[in-house]
Amino acid sequence: MRLETLIRLVAAIIVLTIVVLTLVTVSKDIGLGGKPGGNGPRGGSSGVAGSGTMASEDSLVVIDSLRRKLKSKTLPEIVLGNPAFEKARGLLERGEYGDARVMLKEIIKRYPGAPAEREAYRVLGEMRLDDILEYRPGDGKFIYTVKPNDNYLNIADKHETGLDILMYLNGLTRLDRLQPNDKLLIMPLNLSLQIIPRLNQLFLMDSDGSVVKYYEPVVDMTVPMKRGGLETVKSSVESVRAYKGRKRVSVTRKDYRDASKKINILKPNISIISDEVNVGKSFRGIILTKPDMEELALLLRRSNTVEIRY
Repeated sequence: MRLETLIRLVAAIIVLTIVVLTLVTVSKDIGLGGKPGGNGPRGGSSGVAGSGTMASEDSLVVIDSLRRKLKSKTLPEIVLGNPAFEKARGLLERGEYGDARVMLKEIIKRYPGAPAEREAYRVLGEMRLDDILEYRPGDGKFIYTVKPNDNYLNIADKHETGLDILMYLNGLTRLDRLQPNDKLLIMPLNLSLQIIPRLNQLFLMDSDGSVVKYYEPVVDMTVPMKRGGLETVKSSVESVRAYKGRKRVSVTRKDYRDASKKINILKPNISIISDEVNVGKSFRGIILTKPDMEELALLLRRSNTVEIRY
């Protein structure tokens, strides 16, 4: 072999070796052909060129997909308190009511303003109302024995309750004449309202100042602005009434339950009504769903306390 040919052959081997080493180094850096010494992404040999190409394309597809998701405005929303609420729901379904109450109260404490807080208030409210409307010895309700000359109205007034709740608890569809020694279940209505206009919140409170139930207005409430720099205004319920159109309906009438209820509040003069009533732009007050309005009208009476927290 001629010397010149030998030199060219050696030079070619050196160049080829450099190219191979370069390819191996690049392959390790960018992941071509899978992990060194192991299987590729589809189980092929790390030295198969086709396997390396597939891995590169798959990586690019994944990266592009992630970029699109990060730029998207429709990312899945992570809502605070939802996992805890789902756990509370599971406890309720299993009948573990005590533990469920504790968890729901914790949600209200830890996630103020979150949707989970409102749902926790709603569920706790239903549980509290069941407690309130069901007779248990020592819960504030009592059995009253009718005396001579008693009538439903003076019994209700004397025990700070209302005719509507009196009829409801005793399963009465009409107010027949009472007889001495008749028995009536009495529930004094010592509940109150708390209104927070800036948060659009309405709460029914018990005599201990604890929340019985949260009521969510259908639209933003319209309550007159505070005057004189007061942060809290104390007021009271002026009346709880029912109407068919513009005609007032007495609690003793059969159509009272289907009538539209209206709660009037003094100073500021606002009303609480159901969303079945048409109101004008001048309306000042709170609009609730019809079931919520029925419930609230049942549990309130004239002179109940109202607190407005601005």
